[in-house]
Amino acid sequence: MPSRDLALQTPWIRSQLIDWLMKLSDRGWQEENWTDGASSSSCFDDALDFFDDSGVLDEPRGRLGYVLVDEAEVAAMVALNSALDSALKRRGTSVEGVTRSREWVAVAEAADEALRTLRGSPAE
Repeated sequence: MPSRDLALQTPWIRSQLIDWLMKLSDRGWQEENWTDGASSSSCFDDALDFFDDSGVLDEPRGRLGYVLVDEAEVAAMVALNSALDSALKRRGTSVEGVTRSREWVAVAEAADEALRTLRGSPAE
């Protein structure tokens, strides 16, 4: 963990956030892990649970100094939250239906942009 992460209150959550952003931006990983078999739903739910529990999407500004380091990261989380909300409106369908939807493409793109933003911030 970079030494600048030590200035954050919860740097381990930032590490988990980066890991989930990598997975959300990697359509190949999602195909292998979320759309093959019955356990895919729980793996998908693990991602959603992380974002719910960490609060980085619901209250990104409140996570400044804890997980996020600047307004650019807050804006990236707001964009990801918006994309995820749009995609999850299809939640009545299967995980495969959600992750293969047109809306999910926007989630992967927003996650990729968020990942690049976090990696470009001083804490990374």
